[in-house]
Amino acid sequence: MRIRIHGASIGHRLSTSEKPINADNEWSPLKAVIVGRAEHSCFPSEPKHLMRAYIPNRYLYKYTPHTPFPAEILQKAQEELDTFAHVLQQHGVTVYRPDEVDWLKHDAYTGAMPRDRLLTVGGTLIESIPAWRSRQREVELGYSTILSHLSHPEEADWHVIRQPRLHGRDTIYDGLDEATFDPDTDWAVNNSRPAFDAADFMRLGKYIIGQLSHVTNQKGVDYLRAVLPEGYQVELIKPIYSAVLHIDTTILPLRKGLLVYNPQYIDEPQLRGLKALQGWELHPYHLPPLDEAPPDGEPDKYMTSRWLVLNGLSLDENRIFLEAKAEHFAAWIKEKFGIEAIMLPFQHVNSIGGSFHCATVDLVRG
Repeated sequence: MRIRIHGASIGHRLSTSEKPINADNEWSPLKAVIVGRAEHSCFPSEPKHLMRAYIPNRYLYKYTPHTPFPAEILQKAQEELDTFAHVLQQHGVTVYRPDEVDWLKHDAYTGAMPRDRLLTVGGTLIESIPAWRSRQREVELGYSTILSHLSHPEEADWHVIRQPRLHGRDTIYDGLDEATFDPDTDWAVNNSRPAFDAADFMRLGKYIIGQLSHVTNQKGVDYLRAVLPEGYQVELIKPIYSAVLHIDTTILPLRKGLLVYNPQYIDEPQLRGLKALQGWELHPYHLPPLDEAPPDGEPDKYMTSRWLVLNGLSLDENRIFLEAKAEHFAAWIKEKFGIEAIMLPFQHVNSIGGSFHCATVDLVRG
């Protein structure tokens, strides 16, 4: 059976006995997922000190108000997302798509990266509290149709927790000045109100590994802990690099008991100290040497690094979606762990800020 919501095809509906929200890890068989949209995406316009914290210097001039990404990149990114959604449906996954939004009109960023704004923990879908002003209305504008579809009666055993409304002047950047800010030692946000991106947290069952970053503060972590379902707990890591933004290029749990990590961002002794990873196999992945020049026709990566290779989405514990050019990583996980990569083009989605993990929210696994 197939239905359509606001022009978005949804295939292989969940059975009436299945909860529409139910996922607490990154590897169980994927049954329902949100896949983002790229149309009308714009360079996020935030204070310069924040952008300096993680944006390559050669692209900083682009991060100004009302500046769309190049039209060709957005067109191809949308095609990549549509293809990805279609392939997921072919694998029997229910796929939800957000509404098309003119992000330029709203001086906002994108609808392509829902992972930053929504986190599924068990039977609860939690909307994050973004630090960025350009992301405050992202879920309201692009994802309200989906959240309405997932709304629940009082007696339901699944829940949607919406972002608390901010009142008055936003103080998240107070005291942070471009002239004195040091991205090697300072966070780009203060702790005056809760802020967190959901992509700063990774689910491993009843344990969730998270981190403070340039978009997640301690009050944000405390808020998340307060709204988690009973029985779940958060452990924090401290990455060893300065441009900390989202945990899903630092660690990649491939299945229960098996985790790959980025040794440039985190060291193994710190991971070994986590209760969440007791008894786990931990494997560092080392990037192959970088060619002197990128291949012809490859789009600019305005805000991402080569470590986006770890930003895959697992279909189940034996298969994972990876970017088509990630041959080295695909061969490595096949040889070492017997995990098959489903290779799809995603370079233009990468260009606007993420890969398969960033571009999705897994709603149901199991």
